[in-house]
Amino acid sequence: MAITYRPAAEHDIRAVSDVYWASLLDAYQRHGFDAQQDTLTVNPFYAFALREEPQGFFVAEHKGKVVASSISWVRGSFWFLSHLFVLPDFQGKGIGRSLLERTMNYSRIANCTHRAVITMAFNPASISLYLKNGLFPAEDIYLMRLGTQREGPSPGKRRETFQEAIHLSKQQQEDLAAIDREILGTSREGHHRFFLTDRMATGYLIRYRGRPAAYAYLWPDGRIGPMAALKDVPYRDLLKLIVRHAGDDSRFLTLMIPGSNHTALETAFSLGFTVRMPYVLLASERFGSLDRYLFHSPGLM
Repeated sequence: MAITYRPAAEHDIRAVSDVYWASLLDAYQRHGFDAQQDTLTVNPFYAFALREEPQGFFVAEHKGKVVASSISWVRGSFWFLSHLFVLPDFQGKGIGRSLLERTMNYSRIANCTHRAVITMAFNPASISLYLKNGLFPAEDIYLMRLGTQREGPSPGKRRETFQEAIHLSKQQQEDLAAIDREILGTSREGHHRFFLTDRMATGYLIRYRGRPAAYAYLWPDGRIGPMAALKDVPYRDLLKLIVRHAGDDSRFLTLMIPGSNHTALETAFSLGFTVRMPYVLLASERFGSLDRYLFHSPGLM
């Protein structure tokens, strides 16, 4: 089978999205998860990644058709595999391995010392591929969900509790970078810019004892995250407050919680959240303080 590998181009974005959905829904169905999806939207991160970091974006073609793609991003010395999907009919033919080799070369060119990926915990093929390439289990992750018919104050109330909406002033960029370095080990201004400009999230920078100590993003679809908080912040109270502030325009609220964040897990269960899907973070070595963190998604961490 003749497969061509090349850097992605703008005209590939729709095909990359189609590959993603076909591969994802096939994996869900094969492993007994709900494979129904109302809309198969194109993730705006694809265009952002191509514009901001094209050296991390590759596609594989067969007879002119995109059959697989990979996306990675670099922040400082940290490399993250955001996306690696292969059409079901083309899996098991070494295409994923070849794409991974190309995108990992980006990490070598960028002199990265830390590498990581998040994948579905029930997908042995993906996990095996990453293990063979030096990425080992570092953290369990649980996608949790809560129906919007929930107890507590109306989500539209008490917004004055949040000290400051994020609009990425120079000072805010410095504050966010400081929090990210302490929690994740690297800053990521590009992520914050994408969250606010390309995805229309509402971000909050939270002050505690007079200093910027946490941030959280709330999404129109009910997603909460990413969220990071420094060690002295009352984490349980903060998470409850953020859940109260989350919008109820969607059917569900969702949290993506690291297994080591016991406070978030306990709080989520006490609020009525249930586990929806398990993921696993694999990394070249452990990093950061994930017990103070909530993920945004498998692709953007």
